Amino acid sequence: MKVLLVLFTVSFLSACAHLIDSKEKPQWYEETLAGEHAVLADCVINKLQSDGRSFMRTLQFRNRRYSDIDASEIDALDTRYLRNMVATYAPSNPDAVLIYATAATETLPYAHRNTDSESAYAFALMLKKIDDTTVNATLKGDRYFADIAWKILQTCATSTAYP
Repeated sequence: MKVLLVLFTVSFLSACAHLIDSKEKPQWYEETLAGEHAVLADCVINKLQSDGRSFMRTLQFRNRRYSDIDASEIDALDTRYLRNMVATYAPSNPDAVLIYATAATETLPYAHRNTDSESAYAFALMLKKIDDTTVNATLKGDRYFADIAWKILQTCATSTAYP
């Protein structure tokens, strides 16, 4: 009986420990890069959308420019966790057609950004202007998708001609 009670307690505590999840996702990268924030953001968005791997299809990208703080932000939203979204690969949506349109750039004040969808994003890449030739890049979110986005950002920053 005591063994069952101990096993139940250990199982309960381990299950509860995994339920604790903050809305704030960990920051994985921060670096100063050469380039202009809008150009780098466009380059990253183009490369992310042209990525043909199947696991990238669940992501919807938003490119936002904040003119009041001279910054660009790329949010990769995981459509599996967004309200009122039907995944394109779901059995309930067999006739789904993927839309490969470019993400329209939203220009809005930094104070008006939507923080309600923060828990649904796979990663968020913020590019803040330091001066005319450099930006501060900060990337947070899911480690796997963040690694992919960071490699793409590094490629865009080191290439001489942006695609």
